[in-house]
Amino acid sequence: MRRVQMLCVAVASVGIVALVLAGCGGSMTGLIGGGVSPAGASLTLAPYVDGASQTPRWMDLADTLYSAVFRSTYAYPADTVQLSLNSDAAGLSFGISAPAHALKPNFCYQMKIEGPSVVSSPQTGLDFVNASLGYNGRWWDDTQNIALTDAQIQSHLGDTIKGYLYFDFIVTNADGSINATVPVKNSFHVTFKSTQQRRTANDGPLRTFAVVAAKGGWGYDVRKTTSKSVKLFGQWEPGRALPGTLRLPAGSYTGVEFRLTEESFHAKTPDGGNWRTVMNAALPAFAL
Repeated sequence: MRRVQMLCVAVASVGIVALVLAGCGGSMTGLIGGGVSPAGASLTLAPYVDGASQTPRWMDLADTLYSAVFRSTYAYPADTVQLSLNSDAAGLSFGISAPAHALKPNFCYQMKIEGPSVVSSPQTGLDFVNASLGYNGRWWDDTQNIALTDAQIQSHLGDTIKGYLYFDFIVTNADGSINATVPVKNSFHVTFKSTQQRRTANDGPLRTFAVVAAKGGWGYDVRKTTSKSVKLFGQWEPGRALPGTLRLPAGSYTGVEFRLTEESFHAKTPDGGNWRTVMNAALPAFAL
């Protein structure tokens, strides 16, 4: 992550970023609320090749294996999954819409935004976008394909680093469709099932999903139709704003990318996946 020499960065969990350039005779401060940009920018998600080599998930969120035909033929479509960006006085939100058979059925995806990758060095320092996302979310080191803590940034000078924010998850219908509007109000680490880990008071709310694997249904080859109830929650990213309270700092955001990532639920089987990013879109510049 770029770091301006003698740069002081203070990012509170309530979403305030203050950048003070020592010796420059001034400061730039982004506060909650503030600027407003035009709402409703519309984009199309494109298939994404995950350079970190994470493996795909071939199970629904109830761990039912998809059919052999589906596993050998399914590919994420181009020009099909629609994304809208809304940035106004209420904050940032995204709409996502996909028709039947576009996404995997009964499937959980992480929704993330990330800053542009930059080379970290003592001379070139923390930019506003990556600081806003990283200090409110997480850091990723592209050079080593590892996550970093706030304290580890300085020990990775010379690596290519970016800040990113996992702000919520979506679950598709049994036919792989989705139509949802999701505000950016959380800072999550991963998604958990209630059967994996007990939700704490700091985590996101429990959400219940009826997962129907239909005999003859799209993506499945089961002997009989089954219906399971699965409860999910977003695990709070420690040290960040509590779920539902995050507001990104006011300011201009450029070079931000939206990514859709398959939630793997810490799977232990090859078909369970490994948090593979599968679709993305470069976002237009927006202001908060």
